[in-house]
Amino acid sequence: MNKTYITIAGIRHRVEANWNAITSYLTSRGKDSLEGLSDISKLSPSELAPLMAACINEGNRLDGNDTRVTSEELGESCGLSQITEFVTAFCQQTTPQLPTDAEKKE
Repeated sequence: MNKTYITIAGIRHRVEANWNAITSYLTSRGKDSLEGLSDISKLSPSELAPLMAACINEGNRLDGNDTRVTSEELGESCGLSQITEFVTAFCQQTTPQLPTDAEKKE
C-alpha cells in the first residue's frame, strides 16, 4: 500500500485513514457511530477538520513522528487544495479494493 502525504504550511504530513484515526475522530466529536463518514462530502468544515487532524496524527505516529496537529491549526493553514488532497486520500484509503474477475481467476 502506498503512503499518502500532504503538505500543510510547508510541513509534509502522512495521511492514514485507518481504524485508529477514525475512532480518535469519533471520540473527539463525542460520537459512537460511523454515520456520516460514508459520504465525506456531506461533512461540515467543523467536522472535517477534526477528521483530517486525526488522520494526519495517525500518519505521523506511524512514521515515528510525534508531531501532532489540531483541527484549529488546520483551519488556519489549510487551503482548498490541501482539503481536496485529504478527501481524495481518505476516500482511497477507506474504499475497499475488490478484485476484478481476472484477479479472482488467478
